[in-house]
Amino acid sequence: MSLQEIKSGLAELPQEQQDHLAAYLVHLRHQRDAGLRREITTRLDDKNPDHWVSIDQLREQWKD
Repeated sequence: MSLQEIKSGLAELPQEQQDHLAAYLVHLRHQRDAGLRREITTRLDDKNPDHWVSIDQLREQWKD
């Protein structure tokens, strides 16, 4: 099976299954990068609200 065939099959999946697959692929990528895992863990454990990003700030960052 080629990558193009896989992509075509994935395009036919319901949105919920596509979202689940996307999350799984991100999970696999994070497992490969130990430094990224440490950074994510550190950020999630940060209890200081001054370091948090609001939803509006996040949307603005992702706009581009």
